[in-house]
Order: sequence, then C-alpha cells, then structure tokens
Amino acid sequence: MNYYERTKDNYPRLTKGLKKIAEALMANPIIFATYTAKKNAETLDVSETMVIRFCKALGYHGYQELQADVQSSLLSLQPVSTDLFETEDHSFGSIMNVDAQNILHAASQTNWSDVESVVEQLLSAKETKIVGYYHSFSYAHWFSFILNSLLNNATLYRPETDTGLRNKGKEYCVVIFSYYRYALESIRIAEEAKENGNTVIIITDSLLSPICHLGDYVLSIQIAQKSILEKGPVTFSLLNSILLHIANKTNNTELVNPINKYYIK
Repeated sequence: MNYYERTKDNYPRLTKGLKKIAEALMANPIIFATYTAKKNAETLDVSETMVIRFCKALGYHGYQELQADVQSSLLSLQPVSTDLFETEDHSFGSIMNVDAQNILHAASQTNWSDVESVVEQLLSAKETKIVGYYHSFSYAHWFSFILNSLLNNATLYRPETDTGLRNKGKEYCVVIFSYYRYALESIRIAEEAKENGNTVIIITDSLLSPICHLGDYVLSIQIAQKSILEKGPVTFSLLNSILLHIANKTNNTELVNPINKYYIK
C-alpha cells in the first residue's frame, strides 16, 4: 500500500492530533515530499515528535521512509495533458490549468464507493432537503435545482423562511454542504436531522470538520488550500458526476441537456 492507502486505512484509529497530520498529507502531499519533518511540524503547528509518531502509526520506520513513499507516488502520477492550454499564454489559462489539476487530484483521492452509496440514497429518498450557508449556499442552490429536475423531490433549505426540518424517518434525506469556516447553523441543522432519524449526507472539505460525526455519509473534497475559489470547481465537478449518475440510472439524461425546451438548438 502507498502512503494514501495507509492513511485512509489507519485514519479512524488515529488521535485527533495525528488526524490533523493525516488530513494535511492527503490534501497536500507535496509538502511531505519536499519538507523535512521539522519544517512540516512548524507548518502544521504540531511537534516534530508527533510527526514521527504519525509515520510509525502508518507502519513506517520513520519520516524518511514516509517521504520516500510520497515522492515515489507523486512521480508515478500521470501528468495533466497540456493540450487544452497550448493556446493560452496568460493568467486566465493558468488558473484554469490549476483548477483542472485540483479536480484530477481530488478525483484520485475520492472513495467512489462512498459516492455510489450517496447516489443510491438520493435515488431511494422520499424527499431530499439541500442545505448550505454563506458561500456553501451556491453549491446547495445549484445541486437542489438539478436534482429536483431529475427526481422531483428535492428542495433547497431557505434559512430566511424555513424554521427547521419537519419530516422524520430514514426515508427523508438531508444533504449539507459545510466548508471552512463551518457555519454553526449547518451543524445545528445536521443535529436536528439526526434527531429526526433522517439520512444525513455531508459534503465538506475535511474529515476533521466539526460536522462529520453527524453524517451517515461523508464526502470529503481534498484541497490543499482553504481558498473558496479553489474549492468551487472541484465541488461542482463532484456534484456533476453525482447528478450524471442519477440521470443515467433514471433514464433522464435528456433532462440534463433539455434541447427540446429551448428555441435555440
């Protein structure tokens, strides 16, 4: 097993401090490939001893063995094709290139069996409520609109008018987007959903986010930086893959591209 598989396998058994290092390794392995143990400890605001303890918790003899594994794994990755960007010689193309690389990195780290489970839950749900506060609202709004077009049972949670979750039972699904800095309102909605016995799906940017323990299913999007702008393209790409799978399973692919509803074809 490589460093990522070892981290995923051992993650549930790690202490909170070691999980912090694990999150950093999965989201930004390049710092482990290039930095010393001391430098990483300073960057992550932990002790160097804890970094070494983390390496041994994964089954490595020490930091150098972990670093060698990370370096080998990164060198074996298929580089992103530059064909799409050959005509771009300005910063706009460079930014899109970074987005493309972020999407590919996140895809390589995603547990697709978890995503498949989320698809099945959404398909079997009697009703789905989509929740997102602040900058997560845009994800919730777009996802609820397309999902409702496909299944006709999804609604967007409107904090200005909705006063909570009324439906009880596992057949009612609640999807919550919760990104750094993790709105308290989202956590309270998740707690209410759990009390109602609803199926809770969390889409977040870290397995250490304070809402994760409330989810029946948790999809963590691994992004090295906490930038809202970097998370957007990756989030929408993941949502797009979920929606396309649902469209395919329900034979509603035409709804994704409803050409018959528009004048311009």
